[in-house]
Order: sequence, then structure tokens, then C-alpha cells
Amino acid sequence: MQAIEFNATVENGVIPIPNQYRDSVSDNVRVIILSDTNADKPKKKKIYSIGIDMTGYKFDREEANARR
Repeated sequence: MQAIEFNATVENGVIPIPNQYRDSVSDNVRVIILSDTNADKPKKKKIYSIGIDMTGYKFDREEANARR
């Protein structure tokens, strides 16, 4: 077994093999993918809800619009 390492950009789900390696690659290969894409993306912040007791609160849309 021969190991070949190169960097490539995936194009429509296809990993192009550089010309210099095409003659040395046979029909059957083992592919191991190491992707750097997750390391570049910032982690998403979680938003937590705040529980407010709204018991007894009456919302009057007309009164709220009149405050403008």
C-alpha cells in the first residue's frame, strides 16, 4: 500500500486527484478525509429564554399604540 497526501478542494462532491498522482492511483483506493471546515467556524451562542410570571397582566393593544 502506498500513501499519498495532498490538499484539495471538493467540487460538487468530487475530490480531484492532482495530475502528478493520477498514474500511481489504481481503481481501488482507501480514502481518509480530514476536514478543516469546522475549525474555522465560530461556535454558535445559545439563547436561553427568561421566564416571567405574566399572571394578572392584561395587554391592551389600543393603549400600547396610543403611547406612540
